[in-house]
Amino acid sequence: MRRTFSVFAVLLAGAAGVAGLAPPSASAAAAAVPASTVTLVTGDRVTVRTAPDGRETFEVQPAAATGMARALVHLRLGGRDYEVPGTALPYLGRGLDLNLFDVKALLAGAPAPVDPTTFGAALAEQFKEDSARGRFGGQGLFAGGASFALSGVPKRQPARPRSVMRTVSLDATDIAGKPADTGIAFLYNTDDGDTLAPDENFNYFFGGSAKFSVPDGNYSALGVFWTTDADGNPTELRFSAQPEFAVKADATVRVDAKRASSKVTWVTPRPALLDDTGFLFRRAAKTGPALLVDFDAGPGVPISVSPTAAPVRTGALQTYPYSRLVSPPGPGTPYEYVLQKASTGTIPQQRYVITAKDVAAVDATYFSEYSSLGLRQRSGMFSFEDVSGRPSHPIQLPRKQTEYVSAAPDLTWFGGFSKYVLPGPFPGWAGGQRETSHTYRGGSPVTEDWNRFPLHPAGAVAQPPLTDAAIFTQPGATRAGDLVRFALTPFSDNQPGHTGFGFYGEARDTMTGYYRFTQDGTTLAEGNPVGATALSLQQEVAPGPSTLGLTIDAGRTGPMYRQSTATHTEWTWKSRHVEGATLPPALYCARGENGPDRSCAVEPLLTLGYAVGGLRPDGSTVSGPQGLDLTVGHLQQSAASPVTGATVQYSTDGTTWQDTTVTARGDGVFHAEFAATTEAFRGTDVSLRVTAADAAGATITETITAAYHVYAS
Repeated sequence: MRRTFSVFAVLLAGAAGVAGLAPPSASAAAAAVPASTVTLVTGDRVTVRTAPDGRETFEVQPAAATGMARALVHLRLGGRDYEVPGTALPYLGRGLDLNLFDVKALLAGAPAPVDPTTFGAALAEQFKEDSARGRFGGQGLFAGGASFALSGVPKRQPARPRSVMRTVSLDATDIAGKPADTGIAFLYNTDDGDTLAPDENFNYFFGGSAKFSVPDGNYSALGVFWTTDADGNPTELRFSAQPEFAVKADATVRVDAKRASSKVTWVTPRPALLDDTGFLFRRAAKTGPALLVDFDAGPGVPISVSPTAAPVRTGALQTYPYSRLVSPPGPGTPYEYVLQKASTGTIPQQRYVITAKDVAAVDATYFSEYSSLGLRQRSGMFSFEDVSGRPSHPIQLPRKQTEYVSAAPDLTWFGGFSKYVLPGPFPGWAGGQRETSHTYRGGSPVTEDWNRFPLHPAGAVAQPPLTDAAIFTQPGATRAGDLVRFALTPFSDNQPGHTGFGFYGEARDTMTGYYRFTQDGTTLAEGNPVGATALSLQQEVAPGPSTLGLTIDAGRTGPMYRQSTATHTEWTWKSRHVEGATLPPALYCARGENGPDRSCAVEPLLTLGYAVGGLRPDGSTVSGPQGLDLTVGHLQQSAASPVTGATVQYSTDGTTWQDTTVTARGDGVFHAEFAATTEAFRGTDVSLRVTAADAAGATITETITAAYHVYAS
């Protein structure tokens, strides 16, 4: 299971369960992306997505923008996943039941006992008051022993040990050097992760001690301490660990905050300021679920960790810091570092010297026709992780910047961006792009264009290497036997691996959509996919060789959209019965009972990539001569035939179309030249119409309304 933060938590808000592809039928409709969204009692929203192998991604959108409520802690205890705002952490088990933050329990429909629109703010105020007095619980929200829990959620009964129970005291002094009365202690059995129930894995320090009753065995201990300012904002975070010790009798183990003496420090080639940071501690047993504590401390909070020298011998230990650092204010192109460095077996000193070989230098442009405040998220996942995640951060659009991103063979990145934040009590995301999972190579330059116009339908593209079985990408069209499946997303940009938000819109938008699937001219399926992020369709076809056709119409108008507001795309291609075909590990056809099903072939649909010459980040060019590079290709891993030709027409009024001069440059690349002029003060939109064909008879015709803008020079 994998958790990521923020980016797309609103896309399918309210979807029930985990949806798969629609069953084959003549009326098969666009199925929802396999995701479900819930709202925590504190107002934070969590979206869960299921990968073909059963792994899941958690996408969390904090309700608060700042403070301890923004500091999110992901706990994995007893195989259950809990998303806990920092303001709730001191009250778990003493006013707030842990099950309030059990994402799977919420997905199953357990009702919240409070109104999330107000409870989160009330809890933040309670946290502020209790932080000031240095004692949590017993007053305000929790006066008179008041407590809150999800109803109808059974608690896991603790395992009945075969040995006598031992008392383990985790003793600690806090960051100020006094016997700890704040902070949280974790104890984990490294022989069997199921030994303790989730609420038996943690306790609170009081009078300098946190006590546990456990059977004999091998254990790992962790103390987490924090300080806050007068407003309840976190000011420091410390992780003090004793990763391995044996319990054969009553025992005392010290996890003093002062042991966390190594501060997370990044030494970067260019000056950079800490913007956001967190630390992940993962302890795996010989058998059973792992313990995970992933504390996203928030912007600028210093984190210190206790180093260890001896590798653990029972189970496994993995840790890493993750941080985002930004360029100092000043002239020039802004830049940022997105860094994480993993360690296994021991906890190292936390000073990391970053060189050019450790990062990929990403030349990133974020296109938006309007000036707006959007959100950007990168989530990095190491091969040992089964649950993790990263926060999002605001980004001013349009924008061009350099991003130095950690690169390692076992580090996979994914995420996306939103061009603006939806209004409302639970603000969501809109108008952006997602990216498929991929790795970076250290020392290499990379160009990434986000939302570069014109936008149009596209299928997901897996980034190399295609041998990576940890990356799951569903091609835009596949065939297994006589079952054809589609996964195509409107309003995608022209960066391979990016897909847009599709037919999803917010309340202020007008969304329109239509699809039609044919075989030899006979309609097999048609419908309206509005509300889904993609056209996700499966349909049986006749077995013999035939010509298949697909039409997708998509429209999106609203206060935040001016360019690429509508597309009409038609594909035709030759197809026949498929047997014995298998996709490479990074691709899959469908979700199977035992993991991803790769027994299919990719259909040879033509693809289009657009590059408007001189396009500025606001989606405009200067009036006059125009140049367009058009790349015609095929869906990834399909049996491609040579591209035989392409045409390009343009319109500045949406009704009158004019031909362009098109020159073939080889390998499916064509260059179109034309003159789009305007004297209007506000400029004019340029619409595009493209046709292309290959030697096997496949064709594509695409019309993009208001593809980009032209201003008078």
